[in-house]
Amino acid sequence: MLLGILKETLIFQHQDDNLFYRYEIFKNERRGGYFAVIYLSDIRVDQGEKIPDWEITVPFKLLKSNYLPNARVECELHFNEMHKTAVLQ
Repeated sequence: MLLGILKETLIFQHQDDNLFYRYEIFKNERRGGYFAVIYLSDIRVDQGEKIPDWEITVPFKLLKSNYLPNARVECELHFNEMHKTAVLQ
């Protein structure tokens, strides 16, 4: 179970398609730092209806930052390195 308080939600989009990534930044209650949970937008089909949904892709990403603005930058860098370039390859 994650022990933290949600501090901020960031949403990034690929320019080439309709994929969205959501980074939820949590303040870690036990360690005093931050961690992120990363989601990918998804469309489920249920009985012929398209339902927008979020799928967890990274359940726990420990961030090095102990300051929220730096945690935001760290998440943006992670998105640019891991997800943005992954679609272009």
